[in-house]
Amino acid sequence: MLTLSWQTLRARWSAFVGTFVALCLGVCLLATTGLTLASTIGGGPRTPLWYPAADVVVAGTNSVAVTSGSGEDRVTERRVTLASASLPAELPARLAELPGVTGVVVDRRIPVDVEGTAATAAPWSSAGLRPYTLLAGGAPTANDQVVLTGPTDRVPGDHVRLHGPDGARTFTVSGVLTADVPAVYLTDEAAAELAGGRIDAIALVGTGAEPARALAERVRATTTGLRVLTGDARRTAEPNPDSDALAMTASLLGTTAGLAGFVSIFVVAGTFSFAVAQRRREFALLRTSGATPRQVRRLVLGEAMVVGVLASVAGCGLSALTAPPFAHWLAGSGFAPENFTARFILWPLLAAAGVGLLVALLGAWVAARRAARVRPIEALREASVDQRTMTPGRWVFGLLFLVGAAVLLAVMPALGATDGLALILVDAQLALIAAALLAPVLIPVIIRAVAWPLRGCMGTLARSGALTAVRRTAATAAPILVTIGIAASVLAATETLRRAEQTSARDRISATTLAVPAGAAGIADPTVAALGQLPGVRAAVPTRTTEVYVNDGTYPEEFPAMYVGTGVDRVLRLPTVAGSIDDLHGTDTVAVSRSMGWRHGQTVRVWLADGTEVRLRVVAVLADALDLDRTLLLPWQLGAGHGPRTGAEVVYVDGGAAADVALVAGGGGGRVVGVREYLSAGIAEQERTNRLALIAVLGMALLYTGIAIANTLVMATADRSRDLATLRLTGATPGQVLRMIGLEALLVGLVGTVLAGAVAAGMSAGLRAGLADFVSQPQLVVPWAPIGLIVAACLAVTLVASLVPAALAMRTSAARLAGVRD
Repeated sequence: MLTLSWQTLRARWSAFVGTFVALCLGVCLLATTGLTLASTIGGGPRTPLWYPAADVVVAGTNSVAVTSGSGEDRVTERRVTLASASLPAELPARLAELPGVTGVVVDRRIPVDVEGTAATAAPWSSAGLRPYTLLAGGAPTANDQVVLTGPTDRVPGDHVRLHGPDGARTFTVSGVLTADVPAVYLTDEAAAELAGGRIDAIALVGTGAEPARALAERVRATTTGLRVLTGDARRTAEPNPDSDALAMTASLLGTTAGLAGFVSIFVVAGTFSFAVAQRRREFALLRTSGATPRQVRRLVLGEAMVVGVLASVAGCGLSALTAPPFAHWLAGSGFAPENFTARFILWPLLAAAGVGLLVALLGAWVAARRAARVRPIEALREASVDQRTMTPGRWVFGLLFLVGAAVLLAVMPALGATDGLALILVDAQLALIAAALLAPVLIPVIIRAVAWPLRGCMGTLARSGALTAVRRTAATAAPILVTIGIAASVLAATETLRRAEQTSARDRISATTLAVPAGAAGIADPTVAALGQLPGVRAAVPTRTTEVYVNDGTYPEEFPAMYVGTGVDRVLRLPTVAGSIDDLHGTDTVAVSRSMGWRHGQTVRVWLADGTEVRLRVVAVLADALDLDRTLLLPWQLGAGHGPRTGAEVVYVDGGAAADVALVAGGGGGRVVGVREYLSAGIAEQERTNRLALIAVLGMALLYTGIAIANTLVMATADRSRDLATLRLTGATPGQVLRMIGLEALLVGLVGTVLAGAVAAGMSAGLRAGLADFVSQPQLVVPWAPIGLIVAACLAVTLVASLVPAALAMRTSAARLAGVRD
């Protein structure tokens, strides 16, 4: 068998090169996304920036836990929250009495805007916890003084306007310093007032006579439910400006990895199956010469193992070159922190290599199993003619995947825009697998439909060749199907869902004017109150987005939420199916969409963004909507003290003169925008983000499938040397042969395009029908330009990858070419 394998490798080197290329690039794609995704976790040692001089740092909890089961089956799942809980006000005094404590520093961090620039305000006492150099002036000695971090053009004695959560105030610059941590420093009293009493962390300084862990143990003995941190763990109590970007990167790369896995498995399995199917004559001859089915399977699996190992190693090595540029692009596009890069991590490489090798063996085994079942007496006939191209397995699994795609498409709109978008790829993958499995049934119908204009001898031969070799046509059309199908389905469904969500958001707003903050501090409550007191203003309602966590039975699931002020039903259209939105006030109520499954009057357990557990009574159940899908509406009063103190993100104003509203909002650090301008700005940013996200998700996968198209066509054309020689010997000129090959290649491309178009059209039509329950007259949005470019590129690759190897093959004389062994 080893000798036979070596002879086969020499005789059919093009097939082995094709499978090697497909697997190598597939493993590279998996490893690249895996390395980049793994690099978002951890990131190596993180030394403290805010608290290097503190021996121990005490911080509030930053996680929620859900326990399920009992006894030995008891399992606790934890999830890190958006913010940390505030520390008790009496805790600093209690910690100061502990033995070994020589210093207690109360740290507070407040988002502010200093003359239009976002910054973090902190108490001056915390500045001593980290290295700094005073460039000019000195510490703040009055509550209206501030120390700025350079570089700045301000000098001591200058006045600066600071917008905080309690409004705008003018401060006098008392000093300027330089430090690794940019911040503005106020007196401890002014910082406490600005933070509303919230304590973010407490830094403890010991005597230095004992290890920090000994002091930490004493702190733990006197506190419960708090984080007591030493060493590099102190960094977890610090603000992490990269956390949101890393979370977005991880989410995006999770989707990218899922798509990469799908296309890699699809292409690699198909390529190996095609390569084995090309050798049916060999297996037929082996069977007639006495080889057992087990020997045939061992031969194929041994070859697949060798190619799989070599290609997996090469693919992992290649990923070391592709992962860093991909990570750099993510950082440059705003999807990752500026310094984000892909690091060498062993387990993603091992996982990618393992998946590649497993898929190669499975693809080869399935094809070899069929070849090994051929009876010796039928071997030659089976090897030369396509018979029974649809096996029972293809029928069963093809129909199952088709039904699964239809069911998922039917329920997608009910899941809302967020979850629906996440499932678009899954639904497209199910439909494409179904189309690939059922392709042998559909191909003859498609070819007869699209090939009717072909005339002449070469046209007839091209049509007959594609119809006769259905397996070859299906195998070569599969990469085209997945390339165009994924692109068209995802692009059309994404744009359609986003447009429907934007329409829903536009129809919801009934306010006449919107006030938005100029910076990160938000619009302060005093400004909101002043807006509500303007002549003619019927309502001024502040809102701020957040997130909450709900026990789904085994895990604390994250849901979007929004803090809203009283009178929200006067500025937003909120159709209710039970209860009244007027009852949404206080600190123990909530309004939810019907898709949450909660009943009016029910008391629910919810964790806020800082991990605080609250019990809320459902006072209103809202009709399902795309823009507020599974969003909890929380009373504005509940948000006070939970998370960093910030103002409103948007204030919806109903009535009043636009000039008066603009004057009051401007004085409070905000600006006035119309409803159309507000939505247009959000839509423009959303479209930019969506476009870049789609490039990240689809880019490498489509590049890989494009290469797979060329690879498969080269394999198919290289295997037809004797066919080309036969045509030449019967009198066909090289131009006629190339014309026939080109026409057949275009037929294959059209088959893949039509199948992909059917999948995309079915998804789009089903999605549009489902959206009718949520949006009046939903609009189907198809981005024809990018889809058309992808189709044209696929057809061009198909044509070139067929003609070039055929032209090279015909450089050999027809008589010699006819003697090439199958």
